[in-house]
Amino acid sequence: MKEADPEFYREASSLQYGKAPKVSEDKIGRMVKELKDRDEKRNTFSRRRRFHEDKDIDSINDRNEHFNKKIERAFGRYTLEIKNNLERGTALPD
Repeated sequence: MKEADPEFYREASSLQYGKAPKVSEDKIGRMVKELKDRDEKRNTFSRRRRFHEDKDIDSINDRNEHFNKKIERAFGRYTLEIKNNLERGTALPD
């Protein structure tokens, strides 16, 4: 690049300031190929989801989710009827 442009390292007062150097077609082709490869790789990537999309969300973060699981294990059988009544709307007094 320096050989092709004698003012490659130019001063701020140069009239060539801000002019972009010529880029060869080979370099442009390599960049396009690399971008297409990246895009293809991104489309084929998939990670294991930690959550089920069908499941109702009842937590605000991971610690709360863990806490809710512990509470459900300990008290789930006692609160099942109350939860069902709340879902149906029959737990609220008239």
